[in-house]
Amino acid sequence: MRFLRLLLFLTFLPLPANAQLVAPLTLPDGRIACTQGQTGVGRVSAWKAVPDPAAPSGWALSETAGDATDLRFPLCISEQTVARDLDATLRFKAVGGSHARAAGLVLRAQSANDYYVVRADALEGSVRLYRMARGRRAQIAAKDVEVTSDQWHALRVVLKGNDFEVSLDDTPLFKATDASLPQSGTVGVWSQADSIILFGSLLVAPPP
Repeated sequence: MRFLRLLLFLTFLPLPANAQLVAPLTLPDGRIACTQGQTGVGRVSAWKAVPDPAAPSGWALSETAGDATDLRFPLCISEQTVARDLDATLRFKAVGGSHARAAGLVLRAQSANDYYVVRADALEGSVRLYRMARGRRAQIAAKDVEVTSDQWHALRVVLKGNDFEVSLDDTPLFKATDASLPQSGTVGVWSQADSIILFGSLLVAPPP
């Protein structure tokens, strides 16, 4: 996967503190607006735009291959959205998956094998922060919490320097620190195995 880090450097944008920008996932005509990719093994990712009246554009993004391979992590990256420090909110709904129901928010992506991801899993009942380096996951922090299936949730991550603050549905979950990926990168969405997730929107703003 190639990332074109050309258009949007949030670290330097002269925006008000509460300004939010949309990291495009789908377009109003039903096309996918992000770049498809995958970490790990298994069937090639198959992202599709799914009609959904609750999504901002009328379309939600979903990975539909249905491959239950454990170390399979499809991702779709918004190449237009490049940031180091940010306040990002991912709206998602877990609707299926026998092995996992995992919705992830990718941060500071350098490639399909090099990024941070914060993921919420409705089957496991947890939110976890991982560092993906050379295609291998290392857990940084985690919190057990109910993530209800068939319900929209808001996963929020504030990342400033080496410091993370993670919350779900306006409830703070944990803080963490990691210095292994300090440079700016792209953002996007992430899934695991046979998870069927509806990704409704990804909003990005400068950190408070």
